Amino acid sequence: MSIALSAAEKAARQQAVIARATEYLGTKEEPLGSNRGRDVDRFLLAANCAPGNPWCMAFVYAMFSWSGYTSANGVTLLFPTASCQAQADHAKANGLLVSADDARTQLASGWVMLKWEPELARYAHSGIVTAYDKASGVFKTIEGNTNTDGGREGVEVARQTRRIADTAGGRAKYAFIRTA
Repeated sequence: MSIALSAAEKAARQQAVIARATEYLGTKEEPLGSNRGRDVDRFLLAANCAPGNPWCMAFVYAMFSWSGYTSANGVTLLFPTASCQAQADHAKANGLLVSADDARTQLASGWVMLKWEPELARYAHSGIVTAYDKASGVFKTIEGNTNTDGGREGVEVARQTRRIADTAGGRAKYAFIRTA
């Protein structure tokens, strides 16, 4: 049975996801570079993945899952996986994937950011959008498996600042999963 959520209820759930993610800021791999650690293993297990795997999307999924917000109005927003590309494919199939161009006017806190990695020819990094300034095109995120330079395959949960207009390999660097 699907329960319809109002816009206010969705916004409250998105804020709960951000609050949960904020609790994990500074969480680091143990040992560094291992894709392991008490909390990192929990993120991966929440996404039905074995410890030791890249964990940015597992972190995102865990924050939504532990906040009780993986579906809304009969649509599965996120499913348990550590694969950014699989999550992007699911979002596209369900009408939830938003291009960078469309996100310029629609992006909101609580959406999921997907980062295109041209050397892999796929989405391979993710985070939770915490703020967006439409005038400047700058958005802020909380990301797992990142580092101070904003790369994927980092060692911690950290805040990042990114520009929606950035490109990679001749295409938009970001796409987003609408969660409201």
